[in-house]
Amino acid sequence: LKASSPRWKRNRRQRRRNNQRAMANDWFRKTSWDEADQADFFARLKRSRTAGNKAQFIRIQAGHLEGVGSPDFLRAAIKLLDKMLAEFPERFELASACSQKASCLAKLDEIDQAVVYYQRALETEREFPNVKTNAFLEFGKLVVENNLTRFFDEALEELKELDSRGIKFPSDVFQAFGIRSIIAAKRGETGKAKEFAKVALEAAAKAHSGLRYHSTVGLVRDKETPFYKSVQAIAQS
Repeated sequence: LKASSPRWKRNRRQRRRNNQRAMANDWFRKTSWDEADQADFFARLKRSRTAGNKAQFIRIQAGHLEGVGSPDFLRAAIKLLDKMLAEFPERFELASACSQKASCLAKLDEIDQAVVYYQRALETEREFPNVKTNAFLEFGKLVVENNLTRFFDEALEELKELDSRGIKFPSDVFQAFGIRSIIAAKRGETGKAKEFAKVALEAAAKAHSGLRYHSTVGLVRDKETPFYKSVQAIAQS
């Protein structure tokens, strides 16, 4: 297309609008968090219309800070989530916020508090069953990875959530049966542990999600994690 043609000009205007729209959405997806970033975020947050919008924007921003992964950013994410929980406790965001806070706490090695917030996330899901997270899997992994034997029964009970879900991704099956396998092994139930490990590894080996249009969603990609290696060792024992 020539630069002077009407079609080229329309395309240029559309690209400009798309770029402006993308930039407008970046304000709650920041991966830096200096004073200017915070001032911009909170100024825009103040202009958000509803408590539900504010809760969602805070939670999304906290997720991006958690994704950076450094201790300072994890603490900043926790601070945002605390603000959401205190000031904008919207029921559709509560379970996710509690689960996210638990994840941040676990990464900071604050395991006892991580347990508390995973439990709060799961309690919230029972109170508002239309909102679902993966807290039941994340809680179980936290329990087995830190050998929290006093929570083994609770972790197994929470895994029943998988049976109630219509779509079961390979990664979900892998984690659920991996958790069951590790707990069984810790309890000396060798036969059950190997059986569960086999199911977990079969799920991890799948190359298709089972969904026609999203074939790669929910697959197990990282097979070098300590969790995967533990399940693999049980299967091979």
